[in-house]
Amino acid sequence: EAQWPEILAEINQGGGYRVEILPIESLSFPTATMDRLIEGAVVVSKVYEANFTYKRLGDSQWILQVPFDQSGYQNAQRMVNSTFNMIEKSLHNEPISNWPAIIETLNLHFVYPITLIEQKDDVVLNGESHRLESREVIYDFEDIEEQFYRRISNSPYIIRLGPFTEPVALDYLQIMMMLVFSFLVALAVLFWVYPLWRDLKRLGVSARAFGQGDFSVRALSRKHSVLYRLAGTFNDMADRIQGLISSHKELTNAVSHELRTPIARLRFGMEMLETSTQAEDRNRYIASMNDDIDELDQLVAELLTYARFDRDKPVLEFQRLEIYPWLDEVIRQAKIGMDGLVIDFEIPDHELKYARFDPVLMARALGNLLQNAKRYARSEIKITFSRDNGCYQLKVDDDGPGIPEDERERIFDAFRRLDASRDRGTGGYGLGLSIVQRIIYWHGGEVSVAGSASGGASLIMRWPEEEARVAKL
Repeated sequence: EAQWPEILAEINQGGGYRVEILPIESLSFPTATMDRLIEGAVVVSKVYEANFTYKRLGDSQWILQVPFDQSGYQNAQRMVNSTFNMIEKSLHNEPISNWPAIIETLNLHFVYPITLIEQKDDVVLNGESHRLESREVIYDFEDIEEQFYRRISNSPYIIRLGPFTEPVALDYLQIMMMLVFSFLVALAVLFWVYPLWRDLKRLGVSARAFGQGDFSVRALSRKHSVLYRLAGTFNDMADRIQGLISSHKELTNAVSHELRTPIARLRFGMEMLETSTQAEDRNRYIASMNDDIDELDQLVAELLTYARFDRDKPVLEFQRLEIYPWLDEVIRQAKIGMDGLVIDFEIPDHELKYARFDPVLMARALGNLLQNAKRYARSEIKITFSRDNGCYQLKVDDDGPGIPEDERERIFDAFRRLDASRDRGTGGYGLGLSIVQRIIYWHGGEVSVAGSASGGASLIMRWPEEEARVAKL
């Protein structure tokens, strides 16, 4: 054991982590840790945020302490030790009376102050006597100023390094760096905000113009813009509003045109009634006027129905219905007033017995198709209910004159009629097929026109099976 200090001095010459031997009674570990240490196990402990390993030396009362992870405080101590050694070397072999002059000379070569003080004169170090005796570097941090202390060997004097302040040039450098950083951040924000501000301004101009009545204006935005989806939503809204306004204008014009004809006939009938003297003529005029009133009443009813179907989607009552009885009832209602016309129906798929749809709305759609076929069919109307690629298909064929291909897309527009006459028998009001299109749209499907095998027109309604299930849920 007498040789251990010399061996440790050789080990610690490298200036690395300092290895020490401590008496076992100087350690204050928990009981369980001390038991493990006494039994010869290696123990790891943290002291002042630094990690140390401890190992008992054989059966002796000495403990070997080896650091392997030092704290920032200990690193700072190691860094300033060389400076303290250099200063002490300048004072070595010089009388104490010359030390103040030597320290004053050294201060000319350092950017921070070096002070020589007596231990009894510094209040900060009053409680650090044991650390000063071992010539340990003491670190003091106060008011954003750092100071280091170490006692001069074999002397009551202490060397103080500091307080440390940043050089003036570094202050200016930090200010310049902060200004440059702030400018770069501001530039980055500008590059990000400017396109957003520009697109917002464009959107605001478009919205203002639209609000002032220019319904053709649309918001322009790049595909990669943050407001691209918002501009798309605005354009969709503008398209819908423009379409609704255009539709209402057409509806108003069409309604006024449709109302003008029966009203003109009523006025003519009243004038003829006033000048007529024959009872037979008067009865004929009165009957004609009653027909005109019935026509007006029917037109108003159709307009109310169309307006109701043109508004928001109603709550659909999807049901799983047996197809044959439902078709039979709808055809029975449609046959009223169809003297001389034959209505047949078939279901090619014998396994198709049930389907899901709203029975009331679908009956209205099929009834409108039958009324349309009734106006143009010569002798026969055929209904086919089938299933194809996960969709239900309801087809109505007639043997009438058919529909020209260039007119097939437009017959579903409100008040669109192929028969330009105003004849009560075949003219209609041009609203039935528009209502059909709306009902099928609510079912998630579509209605189309094709040529019939019998030479007439074939109107086909298709809607998906899955869509019906989802709507029901």
